[in-house]
Amino acid sequence: MFKKFFLSLILLIFGTFFTSIYKNKSKILEEKIIEKKKIIYELKKSNELELKENIFLKSPENIEKLANKYLGKDYIFFDKKKIEYLEINEKK
Repeated sequence: MFKKFFLSLILLIFGTFFTSIYKNKSKILEEKIIEKKKIIYELKKSNELELKENIFLKSPENIEKLANKYLGKDYIFFDKKKIEYLEINEKK
């Protein structure tokens, strides 16, 4: 009787000990995941802003305004129809 009680008590103590350890590890991992999610969110927000700025600055009207402001008058503009794109076939 005493043996069964002692064995049950030891199993209970070890069980709570290991459960506590794994809970703490999972809590630490969860905090790290939350921290990484915050960093990812900030990076996505920053990336969206940079993409919007890039699109804004690449528009032909804005390129022309910036060119007139910062470049000399000898800056040449091309029509979109005259621009040909080079296609590179990298598959061999």
